[in-house]
Parts: sequence; C-alpha cells; structure tokens
Amino acid sequence: MSDPLAAARTLDDPAERARLDALHRYRILDSLPERAYDDIVALARQVCGTPQAVMTFIDEERQWFKASQGIQGEETDRSIAFCDMAIRQPDEVMVVTDASRHPVFKDYPQVTGPDHLRFYAGAPMVAPGGHALGTVCVVDVEPRDLTPEQETALRALARLAVQLLELRRGQLDAQRQLAERELFTRDLLRYQRQLQDENSELANEANTDALTGLLNRTGLEKARQDALAQGHAADAPYTVAVLDIDFFKRINDTLGHAAGDAVLRIVGQEIAKGVRGGDIAVRYGGEEFLVIMPGTPLAGARTVVERIRSEIAARPDLPMAVTVSAGIATGLAGRDVPERVFQRADQALYRAKRRGRDRVEAAED
Repeated sequence: MSDPLAAARTLDDPAERARLDALHRYRILDSLPERAYDDIVALARQVCGTPQAVMTFIDEERQWFKASQGIQGEETDRSIAFCDMAIRQPDEVMVVTDASRHPVFKDYPQVTGPDHLRFYAGAPMVAPGGHALGTVCVVDVEPRDLTPEQETALRALARLAVQLLELRRGQLDAQRQLAERELFTRDLLRYQRQLQDENSELANEANTDALTGLLNRTGLEKARQDALAQGHAADAPYTVAVLDIDFFKRINDTLGHAAGDAVLRIVGQEIAKGVRGGDIAVRYGGEEFLVIMPGTPLAGARTVVERIRSEIAARPDLPMAVTVSAGIATGLAGRDVPERVFQRADQALYRAKRRGRDRVEAAED
C-alpha cells in the first residue's frame, strides 16, 4: 500500500475543487436511505467478515454516511476520517491492520475512545474522470487483514456503487426536467410580485439577469418551453425555496441604488455558489430569489438554504450588514399542485419575516 500521508488537500487545490464539484453533481449528500446502497454495505460486511461496514462521501468539512451497518451516527468531521486518507489513492484499497500502531491513526478518537477501532479497509468510489467521491469500507475492533479475494470483492462493490450513482443522477436529471415542466406550465410566474425596476425591460430581453447572472423571467419561460418537450412521470419530488433580502428598501434609501445593486450581486453570487448541480436559481424580481431543488427532501433543502443564508451574512464586502429570510416547501409532481407548493413556500417566507427575519422557515402541513 502507498503512503497514505499525502499532502492535505484544501479548497484552494484545483484537484480538490474538481473532486468536490464532481461529488456535488451527484446530489447524493444528505439524501434519504436507499435500499441498493444498504445492500452494498451489507455485502461488504459479509464478504470481509467484519462487524461494521459503511459507505462514506467526503465533502468540504465532513465524512457523511450514505449507508452503514454496525456504526452509529450519520457523519463525522473530515479531519478524523480514515476515508479522507483513502480517497487520496483512488486506485488502491487502503488497509490499516492495526490503527493503534499507526503513526497517524493511533491518536484518532475512534481508536483511543470507546469505539476501539483497530482494523480499517476502504475501497475508493472513483467517478468517471478519476475523482474519488468517498469509499466503501469495513471496520473491526480487532487487528486483522484482508485476503486478496476480499480486497477484490471490496473493489468490485465500490465500482458497483459508482454505477448506482450514475443511474441515480440520470433519474434526478429527468425529475428536474419534470419539476420545471410542472412549475412552469402552471404559470408560476403570475405569483411574482410586480416590483418596479428601471432596468426590468432590458433584463427581460435576456435569459439571465444582467446584475446577478441568475436566470430571470425570460430564462424561466425558455426553460418552461424546453420542459414541455420532456416526458411526464408521476411522484417526482421537488422542493421550492423563496428567499428575500431583509429591509432591502432601507439599503437603497440609506446608501443609494448603487449600494443596493452591489448587495444584489453579492446575494446572487452566494446563491449560485450554494446551489447544487441540477438546482435552478432565479432572480425572481427586485430583492426576491427562487431556488428549485429537484430530487431533494425538505431536510436536505433546509441544509442548502441555511448554508446560503449564513454565507450571505458573513460576506465581508457588503456595504452594510445584510441578512435574508427564506421559506421552503416540498411536493411530489403529479400529486401536489405546483401553485400550492409555491404558495406554501411563500407563506413560510412571510412567517420567517414575522418571527424576526434572518431565518429559514419550512411550510407547515
């Protein structure tokens, strides 16, 4: 096995940035349990004869568990993740026969604490293009090793996991197209507040908003027309988020419209950074924004929107303190009327305003 102590990767590393981009395109983080991934973990545990097995994905700061057996919890900090070392050698199975004797891992809390971890073996899940997304790994509380046959089987299960991810991404892309069709064909835009803007006529002539770079009304309409050509499938989930800049009129009145434009640009940048592949981000009008998240349950959508909210508040280049409020609602295509989903998200936004602003509220069933 090669030396696992490769140089630590950071977000400034182009290779790590490309790896994270590849991971986020699968929209797997914070997704609900799925039987196929549970089966892969169960097979890994059985083939390797270990009490514990897990499928992990490594994002910017954490190791998140898509499926696990014999392990409690859903995630750990990336800084203490064995799998963070394993993904640095995408072509190898990383095997640690006795972590208590390893020069780095011997001080990890999983080793020194009540988990009493000793053995670890992780096969990287390598996406097309060569990026390691995470691992299929097995763990034991006793020192041991893998046989060549077990190592071969673990590699095969990691490859199978990537094939499932590719199929899942194709299904989510189809669901995204359906969500667009459901939303746009019901004239979702009639719920847009008629806020006046001296550049609105110019902005509506293009598909993207000139100030923020996000989709605008014309872009939404084009997407709606494209979606009309797609097939229809029922029970496709989607979540809608409506975001609004708090006290935006005060910014314009106090600092002027140039400062207001700067705030809109920064908010647009953070929304564009915060959404995942397949999500749809729109400057909905004035200081309002819309994010459509196909294939995303309410909890996952809240994580995305909370991250956007906190990143906006932390921007050091804002001309004054700025916060946003948001409302989110989810539904199933073919079951939930799209207008109603949007209305529920809009009502949740107003509840966030009433409860003090700078918060995310989910629609109440």
